[in-house]
Amino acid sequence: MRPRIGVTAWHHHDGQERWEFIRDNYTRAVTAAGGLPLILPIAPEPDLVPDLVGTLDGLLLTGGEDVHPSFYGETVQEKCGTIDESRDRFELGLTRAALENRLPILAICRGMQVLNVACGGTLYQDLGYRPATASEHTGVREDRARRIHPVRILPGTRLRKILDAEEAPVTSTHHQVIRDLAPGFRPAALAPDGVLEAMERAEEPFAVAVQWHPERLAGTDAAQLRLFTALVEAAAHRGRR
Repeated sequence: MRPRIGVTAWHHHDGQERWEFIRDNYTRAVTAAGGLPLILPIAPEPDLVPDLVGTLDGLLLTGGEDVHPSFYGETVQEKCGTIDESRDRFELGLTRAALENRLPILAICRGMQVLNVACGGTLYQDLGYRPATASEHTGVREDRARRIHPVRILPGTRLRKILDAEEAPVTSTHHQVIRDLAPGFRPAALAPDGVLEAMERAEEPFAVAVQWHPERLAGTDAAQLRLFTALVEAAAHRGRR
């Protein structure tokens, strides 16, 4: 049986009803990597989280809105963007439960920020609050699948082994970045201006996070697909233990 990979959803309001949905390039990438994608509802009941985690072999934290600054001890600043606190509460609890249960995690864009906050790190609420930061990180909608800038992949990291490269050109459509890295994690990739573009746990359970969007590249870039394959393989290994 394929390893079961939970994929987090996000909310959309159409004026009458609230939807939970996900872009299909996330689920296609998991499927192409050999996993079975399971879209997770945003459960407001905390007691559902252990049951959800118990059904999974791995977790994919997806992109989306800003994390509410209150979850890392700050108030909302002017440049902070759209917030969905119900999603924040759910995903932060889900992430902590996944780590406690040694569930492998791949975190993308907002997912990287959720993972960092869940483990005690902080964020810059906007690139404008970080000194000497290039404006190219905030790509427009038309550029969301275009490779905007390179990242330097640090030696000795899981990410270097997965991508098998010292440098990679990546997408960039974000306006928040990591400020203080969470305890237990190490940097894995940096943008030319020093922005942290990837982080990871050095030890088990597998937890790798990237600021770019590999799901938008996985269909044509074998190296980016390997991020999803690494998650699926870690999930399969956990399932055999």
